[in-house]
Amino acid sequence: MRPGKAGSKKRLPLRNVVLARAPRLEDPRLALGFGLTGAACLVVPLLTGLLTGHPAGGATVGLGAWLVAARAIANPAGVRTPYLLGVVLSVGVGTSLGILLSGSSWLMVMVASALAGLGGLVRPIGVTPALTLLLTAANPLPLDPAPHTGLQLLGGLLAAVLLTLAWPWRRTRPVVTMLDETADTLAGLVEAVADPAVGQDEWDERRRKAADAIAEIRTARARRLRWERSRAAEDVAIALRRVFHEIVALRGLCDTLARRAPGAADEAGLGDLVGSLSASLRAYLAECPPEHVPVVDFGDRVNRLRDRAAGGEREMVVLVLLRQIAHSARRIREALDGSAEAARRLCAPGLDLATLAVPPPLAFDDPRVRHALRVVLGTAFASIVIVVFKPAFPHWLVIAVLVTIQPTYGETRAKVWARVGGSTAGGLVSAAILHITPGHWLLVALIGVSAALAFGLAPTHQAYWATFMTMCVLLLLDFQVQQTARIAESRVVLTVVGGVIAIACARLLWPRGETERLAERVGRMLDSHAAVTRTLAQLARGKAGAERAEERIRKAAVDAEMVAGALGYIAKEPGGTAPDAVDEALEAAQRVRDDLLTLISVLRDEPTGAGPVPDVLDAVAGHLRAAAEAVRGREPYEPAAEVSRGLADDAVWVGAQAERRLTELEADATEPGSGRALLRTAAVDQALRSLDADAVRLCAAAAGAFADTP
Repeated sequence: MRPGKAGSKKRLPLRNVVLARAPRLEDPRLALGFGLTGAACLVVPLLTGLLTGHPAGGATVGLGAWLVAARAIANPAGVRTPYLLGVVLSVGVGTSLGILLSGSSWLMVMVASALAGLGGLVRPIGVTPALTLLLTAANPLPLDPAPHTGLQLLGGLLAAVLLTLAWPWRRTRPVVTMLDETADTLAGLVEAVADPAVGQDEWDERRRKAADAIAEIRTARARRLRWERSRAAEDVAIALRRVFHEIVALRGLCDTLARRAPGAADEAGLGDLVGSLSASLRAYLAECPPEHVPVVDFGDRVNRLRDRAAGGEREMVVLVLLRQIAHSARRIREALDGSAEAARRLCAPGLDLATLAVPPPLAFDDPRVRHALRVVLGTAFASIVIVVFKPAFPHWLVIAVLVTIQPTYGETRAKVWARVGGSTAGGLVSAAILHITPGHWLLVALIGVSAALAFGLAPTHQAYWATFMTMCVLLLLDFQVQQTARIAESRVVLTVVGGVIAIACARLLWPRGETERLAERVGRMLDSHAAVTRTLAQLARGKAGAERAEERIRKAAVDAEMVAGALGYIAKEPGGTAPDAVDEALEAAQRVRDDLLTLISVLRDEPTGAGPVPDVLDAVAGHLRAAAEAVRGREPYEPAAEVSRGLADDAVWVGAQAERRLTELEADATEPGSGRALLRTAAVDQALRSLDADAVRLCAAAAGAFADTP
């Protein structure tokens, strides 16, 4: 289920949370192929153990396979071999620690809690080491320690290989495929730049789609393991991000051209330029690129238009804007040409390794850190309960806490209901099966069926996974060492208790962390946009480079993403609501970044130096900074008049340059570059006015969202 709007207080009926709708065969979430493959990972070693006379060894291999296969349910089609090999390593660590700590309860508590917290903080580690430690330490080993560890690792390797073979149900998305799709998306975006049929709403939709594609690449690369990362892929991703920024700037320039000089785009052949850029992007990562992609020398066309121009103010304005469009197109070409070799290496067979990226620093303000602390404290509390009260089959209590605690209270509550209901149903069925003490052959069949249903239905609802996974694990343990129906009963009771502990941890430990920190996150977003604007003022003065401004824009985009992510968390926090105006502020922040990209494009090659432009940018930055302080203090904010005065000065400056240019033309004493400076100033003036309007909207939405909140 998708969370509702951040500010909505509507709650789903409890029965809709507890009960899972019966899946249909046409449900696209069904993973029947994955279910059969996952079941094969368990059934093959079990049958092999029976046929060779070593059922306990086969069950040990099957348990290792299950521990690894269970980590693939989050993304069955996209899981990769290196990732599962890392899970196999986690199984080995957990098994070894479980054997070493099986006789030391308090030490096991500390180690299991530490592993649980580390898994909550670092997603690739996950719950596997702590889960394996508990299963190993709490159950009698069917074999000696060394063979047991080796066979469990063998089972993990079997699952890692079998699940990642090229099965028809696997639709993997390698990075090169994602990059190619992003290039096609950017081609569609650049086609909309000069298309009069594309309105603002459609342009915004295309821009969001392109931004999402670039963000998806960044997320996918962040999840890659070290040996999967490629320097070539990084170079191509950076080039596409630069192209995206230039296309946004190109749109702003074309809009200005359409307002100032309708029809000039057709006269200059802007459609040919757009078509050429689109073709270059579509051929950028194509497996069989066309032999020749037409390249339009737009700068040469502008030069020819300049030679034919009558020299009037309108013609000069048009020429300056066309020149800026040519510069943006040239930078797009440079980005693509500069990474062409990397694109060729990426499309060629082989693997291009890169160094491991440095992870971002963590702080208590990070939701991942708070979630990790919840997991540590919840696991530690459950472990202490085990040591003090010594319940039967105690590991199920810690496991219930470990796999139930989620980053938010709402997610934890939903998972508790699904897990308690599923474990109860699966435990009751398992108790009935264990009561009749089935033979090994029947157990193999039942384990295979329950595993296929667990893996196949897991993507549709957590309750199905909990039901059939409970049956699978209990029957698998019985295959190793014969159990009684009491283990199923204990599993149900301890799962309920573990669910209560998980809910308590999520409810008592920072349950509204994102709600309370939303104002600070919005303030940080405003501050980062102010920092970009101030850096751009330095760029206009010639005291900073465009690369620094672009880096600040990327940082501002990350801060905006954190606000958007916080809204998703708040929707699942108890009593947490976010003002509707925060969504408006996020949209305005995106517009501000687009305006800033346009200004970077215009100012990159030739800063304005003197004039009011840097002062206007400084005033906008101060406006954003003051709004950030108002948001943090939850106080109303009234914008100052510095920006308006600066824009008025800028308009006077543009008029003065135009008059100077006209005087030069009349006297036939044109100063070199004066016409170019005039139209560059006109383009900057248009971008500044757009930036001012969007910054005012951003500050009003952000400050208004928190002015009346306690």
